Amino acid sequence: LKEVEYMRQDASVECGTDEHKPITNLAIVFIVFWPIGSLVLYTLLLAACYKPLKKKTRTALTRATRFLHREYVLTYYWWEALE
Repeated sequence: LKEVEYMRQDASVECGTDEHKPITNLAIVFIVFWPIGSLVLYTLLLAACYKPLKKKTRTALTRATRFLHREYVLTYYWWEALE
């Protein structure tokens, strides 16, 4: 008897088949790029907020990204991107 495995999320897809390979490749891409992409996004958002934060002016962007920098003093506002 041959043991057959199926995906948990879609039981119609048999693991190791041609139908399963693109799904696996997509999962690998997201696993690799999610940590890098979020770091780049946070860094770009915080860089865009630097001048308004330094001038202590509120903009739509500084309000929207407040969760990234509100716990830090201005000198260390970028720390969330590294954390």
